[in-house]
Amino acid sequence: MKNKLLSYLDGKEPEMFSLLQKLVLQRSYTNDPEDVNLVGNILRESLKNSGMCVETANSNGYGDHLIFKSSACFSSSGEQIMLVGHMDTVFPRDMGFDSYKEDDKKIYGPGVIDMKGGLVTAVYTIKALSHCGLLDTIPVVLFCNSEEEKGSPESKILLRKEAEKTVLALVFECGGMKGECVTGRKGKLGFTIKVKGKAGHAAFAGRDKASSILELSHKIIALEKLNDPAKQLIVNVGKVKGGIGPNTVAEDAVAQVDCRFVTPEDKDNCFAEIKKIVAENIVNGVSASYEIPSSRNVMQASKKNRKILKLFKENAALLHQSIGEEFRSGVSDANTLSGCGIPVLDGLGPIGKFDHSDKEYMIKKSLPERTRLTAITLFDLYQRHQQNKLF
Repeated sequence: MKNKLLSYLDGKEPEMFSLLQKLVLQRSYTNDPEDVNLVGNILRESLKNSGMCVETANSNGYGDHLIFKSSACFSSSGEQIMLVGHMDTVFPRDMGFDSYKEDDKKIYGPGVIDMKGGLVTAVYTIKALSHCGLLDTIPVVLFCNSEEEKGSPESKILLRKEAEKTVLALVFECGGMKGECVTGRKGKLGFTIKVKGKAGHAAFAGRDKASSILELSHKIIALEKLNDPAKQLIVNVGKVKGGIGPNTVAEDAVAQVDCRFVTPEDKDNCFAEIKKIVAENIVNGVSASYEIPSSRNVMQASKKNRKILKLFKENAALLHQSIGEEFRSGVSDANTLSGCGIPVLDGLGPIGKFDHSDKEYMIKKSLPERTRLTAITLFDLYQRHQQNKLF
């Protein structure tokens, strides 16, 4: 059967790259739901003859979420394998990064590895399974959400619901530059800190002015001191805003903070310090508060995650591909799945670099390679699960 899967994919490279080009050229900035939905339409069209049913989940302010299911999903109980990818990108329309270019070895474009290339890998994995008549027996779900780049604020509820029926998950964020797949990820807390002062005219302001900007500056210095390289703990104040002009005392100031951590204990300790910094004001007459608009738990590099990786490595050797293991600092929907107790392997998309920048590129040959590897390994994963030999 694995040879049959590979035989189907051997002639599909032109189709795969054509689909990739369509997806990349279709803008899909998270805050533009109509654009994201057009990506969803391309995916619907690509899978319309595969035998996958599609469920559409509307969202509040974002694009629709799409959940494709094989017919076997409706007769199985808690045995489905979930493939996960997101349709949105970080690039707004006015950025001007909206082209698809390629040379002999690389393809350049917005979202080419984050993660429209991963979507192509998932789509053609499903097409291969469908061609071989396997979707009637293997319960496969393709979960495509529309706001992952914002932390999946709505879709993570749907993701957790699907996780209740899932035996394992595969996430198609980009692979590492040496072929690494991701068995673990840091966790994340995203903070917004707001400081309230008292407005006034700069000409009459003294040293006792209740400036929100001055207080926020003290807090920023304190926050940055929480960075601890030994623990791989990162605290970054990435955006600040405050005041209305140089001749005024600032009444309002806001900072957006990103925190990354390796263990739940580091998260708790860092959170406690951040709350203390927010609560303790140095400037008289100001107040401060915080919100947590986004958070992700740590994705632990579990034994079960590594068993999935082991099977991918075995098949990679057969295909003369290189596969390694990575613990990644960035977060993804794999963090959410891991928090549900689901074995999960991430980084199964094609290989490339510079995602989230206008230099984003994919190594061209990695797209068909990752697809071939995923198709035969998914088949093996389900076979071993059926034989109680997977975990």
